[in-house]
Amino acid sequence: MPKKGKESEDAVALPPHLSGLWIGESVPHQDFAGDTPVNPIKWSMTLLRDTHPMEVSLFGAGFFDDCGDIPGQPVIFYTLRGKFDPENMDVVMEKVYETSLISEDLRIRYKGKLDLNGTEGRPVITGTWDNSMEGTHGNFACRLEE
Repeated sequence: MPKKGKESEDAVALPPHLSGLWIGESVPHQDFAGDTPVNPIKWSMTLLRDTHPMEVSLFGAGFFDDCGDIPGQPVIFYTLRGKFDPENMDVVMEKVYETSLISEDLRIRYKGKLDLNGTEGRPVITGTWDNSMEGTHGNFACRLEE
């Protein structure tokens, strides 16, 4: 199996897919820290290695179970969709909320890098997020749980 990403003696071979529960957090830039909360990341997500460049190669879903934004609806679901480039380990995705109570224009865009040799030897994605509708942005990090 070919090795992708950082070339080193202890490089890990990229499997056909990385799938499972990704845990982490999304932290707002310090300019928004007083108004925008740190959000937990609990994504059920798959990154596919062998897809055509025009195909979706990253997909998943998640939820917030402590949403205070919408009265009577404490749980909000969303989908994740995007691209994973195994040559340079780039991850680009969009979070789209699955409720008619949130504007369709509210989409969170994420750009990051996959590190197969991340925290405790588990795959990690780190990068930035941007909410253009609300004018906020920040950093995120998550790791694939065993």
